[in-house]
Parts: sequence; C-alpha cells; structure tokens
Amino acid sequence: MKNHFIEGIQVNKILLWFAYFLVLTTPLQIFFCLWVYSFLFSTEYSLLTFSTSDFMNLTFLIHIKIWMYSWFWNDFLNFIWALPAAIMITLKLLVNTWLGFWLLPIAKKLNHIEIYE
Repeated sequence: MKNHFIEGIQVNKILLWFAYFLVLTTPLQIFFCLWVYSFLFSTEYSLLTFSTSDFMNLTFLIHIKIWMYSWFWNDFLNFIWALPAAIMITLKLLVNTWLGFWLLPIAKKLNHIEIYE
C-alpha cells in the first residue's frame, strides 16, 4: 500500500541506506571498541572508572572534545562523557548492529513493494 502522505519523499530509500550504513559501519565500531579496551587493559583504569572524557583526553580526540564544548551545553557533555567508555561503546556497537540487521529486511521489503505498485 502506497503512502500518499510521503509520496514526494523517498523515505524507503533513505531507510534502506540507513540500514546499510548501520551494518557496514560495524567493523569500524569494532575497531573503536578494541581501541577503547586497549586503553582499559594497559593503564590503571578499571571498567567503571575509564570515562569517555578520559579516553578523549588520552587520544587525538581531545580537539573534538574542545570543539564540542564550544557548541553544546557543557553540563550535558559533562554528564555524557562521565559515563564509562567501554560500556558505552559496547552498547552502541550492539544496538547499532542489531538495529541495522533488523531494519535491513524491512527496508528491502518496503522498497520492493514500492517498485511494483
């Protein structure tokens, strides 16, 4: 059934692209996860004490952190970057990969139906 409300917008194609993007960025997220865990296992930090802020301070990402503080609400960034880096990157990896693989067949089906109507 064709949705006439979004007839001019190719939402189905964007949804398919987004699903592929989530699936194809999984190796990059795995690399990033291993990078965080390499800092975790080689320093005096533990799983809960190695925050995202600490990780950014130890890498070249400190420049991105400084730039973000100039654009966003500082208290919000302090809260987000105080969360444990290893737990957050692992949860992000799992949720993004699951969402991509769950969304991919749905988006393919929507695009296939749209072609034949």
